[in-house]
Amino acid sequence: MNNSNDDLESLIRSASPDGHRSELIPVTITPEMAKGYLSFGVEQEREIDQAVIDDYALSMQDGEWKAGSILIFSENYKIIDGYYRLAAVAQSGVPVEFYLVRGVPLNL
Repeated sequence: MNNSNDDLESLIRSASPDGHRSELIPVTITPEMAKGYLSFGVEQEREIDQAVIDDYALSMQDGEWKAGSILIFSENYKIIDGYYRLAAVAQSGVPVEFYLVRGVPLNL
C-alpha cells in the first residue's frame, strides 16, 4: 500500500461498512459555545464531580491546559465525552483549543 488518500478512504470504508463517517474538527471553544454545547445534554447521565470541573477551569485560567483534547458528540448532538472539559471552559471564562468529533453513532 502506498498510503494515498484513496487507500485511506478504502480503509475507512472497510472499517465502516454502512459508510458512516464522523468528522474531526479543530475548534476554539469559547465559554459561550461551551454553554451552548452543554445545553444539548449528555448521552448517559452520571453524577458530576464539581471538584474536577474546578480543577480543569483553574488550569485553563492559568494557561496550563494542553490544547488538543477531544470532545465527542453523538449523531443527535449530545455529549459522549467531554462534559467536564466543556463545563470547565464555561466556568473559566477563557477560550480553549479542542478537537471536536461529531456524528458518532450510538450503536457502535
